[in-house]
Amino acid sequence: MKRQNFMHYNMALVGGIFGGFAVCNLGEIFGNAQTLNLMGIVRSLIYCEPGVFLLRFIAALLYFLGFTLAAVLPKFLKSKTELISFGIDAAAFLTLLLMPESIPPYISLYPIFFATAFQWTAFEYIDGYNCSTIFSSNNYRQFLTSAVQLAIDRDRSRITKIRVFGLTLLYFHIGVALACAGSLFFGRLSAALGIIALIPALICKYKNVIKRRALKAR
Repeated sequence: MKRQNFMHYNMALVGGIFGGFAVCNLGEIFGNAQTLNLMGIVRSLIYCEPGVFLLRFIAALLYFLGFTLAAVLPKFLKSKTELISFGIDAAAFLTLLLMPESIPPYISLYPIFFATAFQWTAFEYIDGYNCSTIFSSNNYRQFLTSAVQLAIDRDRSRITKIRVFGLTLLYFHIGVALACAGSLFFGRLSAALGIIALIPALICKYKNVIKRRALKAR
């Protein structure tokens, strides 16, 4: 397996841990996406709930800042965006680990909103496919539709796409399972699993950087 692909699947594992942690510890709210939050913003306007609106607006703003920064930084930092994503993810997990449980769950989700949005853009592509490492809906659709199409037309060119989306789904849900199991036994301390899960991806990135420097030195 190519190192870049391994790193992508590893980050899908991390995305699953973020999602599983939020669902198990923070009010069963999936913090990796914005659909529910944006719907909540509309609801808070209709129901005249300014406090709720403010909380949800801040969440949407953090998500916007996350994916915007990840899109803009490559213009200035080139290949360092992935390394920054590792750092942001680690900081988010550390914040979740140290955050008092007295803080309302929705506010506790703020680090996840920002970190996963940044990660989404930093690890957006694999083998030419736009494949998210932080949620599953499109990956699920791409995997199953490609599998059905392969069964119908026997076009083996679809196998790579099936493998890419299938493995991303698998690693993401392994991450969810780890977070759920960790939360069952350790509660919010299970956020430490996310920091541990980042280590293989960081090592992989380091090896890629060393290899790139060696090629330039020739």
